[in-house]
Amino acid sequence: MMASRSRFSTLIRGYGRLTIFLIPIGVAVNFVGGQIALLLKLPIYLDSIGTILVGALCGGLPGAVVGLLSNAINSITSPPTFAFAVLNVAFGLLAGFFGRRGFFKVWWKALLTAIPFAFIGGFFGALLTIWVFGGLAVGGGAIVVGMLTALGLDVNTANFVAQIPMDVLDKVPTVLIVYAIIKGIPKRLMTKLPLGRVYLSAPADADVRLGSGVR
Repeated sequence: MMASRSRFSTLIRGYGRLTIFLIPIGVAVNFVGGQIALLLKLPIYLDSIGTILVGALCGGLPGAVVGLLSNAINSITSPPTFAFAVLNVAFGLLAGFFGRRGFFKVWWKALLTAIPFAFIGGFFGALLTIWVFGGLAVGGGAIVVGMLTALGLDVNTANFVAQIPMDVLDKVPTVLIVYAIIKGIPKRLMTKLPLGRVYLSAPADADVRLGSGVR
């Protein structure tokens, strides 16, 4: 008991109380976004905004925790969907990687991160759909896969053809929303976040312009 308390105290000191506070907020953002996409039957997911946001602000581990908890909650009503937790965990870890390197400081760099996020979600998501659900997609993806199979594609090919472009459509607004939220965070809060120093420093291209002005 004492050892577990000590580890928890170390975790709080390492990441800060604000990080611990942001984890359930990230889970809630994922849940709300995912429910909106499901209810509207959108061909996107919107269920990883919180994961990527917390990863970009607090590091890969907190982001991965948000992803894991999000899928754990969703699996209460649909247990097989927990298999997709590995994707959300990967999003959190990758967001921490990009966050440390300042990709979410500039909009076009944030937009570039949509490519690896979409590859992970689309390619590996299609594999999981085939392995776990026998190729039967869920949500808006089911509509697209159904249309492709009606056109003559086999269900496995239809999943890859459908899910990779769908994940690009999903991750482009996702990373831009994350960028916009980060830009709106006050400096006094940013200083309390593990990766806050990254966002408080001037972008590299801004430094170049400033240097040119001095000359």
